[in-house]
Amino acid sequence: MRLIAHRGFAATAPENTIGAVRAAAEHADAVEFDVRRCGSGELVVVHDDTIDRVTDGSGTVADATVSELTAHSVLESDESIPTLDAMLAALPPTVEVNLELKEPGIAGDVLAALEDADIDNRVVTTSFLDGELRTIRERDPSQPIGLLASRHLETPVTTAVELDCDVLGASCWRCLATRIVPRAKAVGLEVHSWSIERRPMATLLERRGVDCVSADRPIRV
Repeated sequence: MRLIAHRGFAATAPENTIGAVRAAAEHADAVEFDVRRCGSGELVVVHDDTIDRVTDGSGTVADATVSELTAHSVLESDESIPTLDAMLAALPPTVEVNLELKEPGIAGDVLAALEDADIDNRVVTTSFLDGELRTIRERDPSQPIGLLASRHLETPVTTAVELDCDVLGASCWRCLATRIVPRAKAVGLEVHSWSIERRPMATLLERRGVDCVSADRPIRV
């Protein structure tokens, strides 16, 4: 079983910052961060559609230029919200990446950024948005993709197979309380589960057959 640092271990570091991701790579097998587009067109690494929760500023990411975003500091850090290009350039070479696409219409630019970055890290582009995953698969059949199963998605394994996914992500509860893990493993999908707080949960998920667990703090798995 492998450990994914959710937003760079968001409970112990300023989430989705370069510093958090680089520090998390010392303890985790993979790092996860979120990508959306800002008002001036660049792709930036931030989870929410506003900057209110994570910075000393306020406003909507889609309405702010990259210069306006970088004028604000991420709380409890001296960093600003990074661009995707900056995050990719700063990645330690040994860590895997789960890159979550948070909004529609960015798949093509994410692929272009990954190509321009010229990195050797395994990057799985993940999303709850099946349209974004479909675009990536059509444009680059070799790019690993992962479907994140929302609670409203009734047939996650079937949908992941239809999209030709490499990975299926689901909540801990769903992995333990339903047949999603054995069904996914039966068709060759790698299974990721979010998010855990303690090692005993990781043990239960490992016994179930989960390949990776996501956590907000470093834990042993």
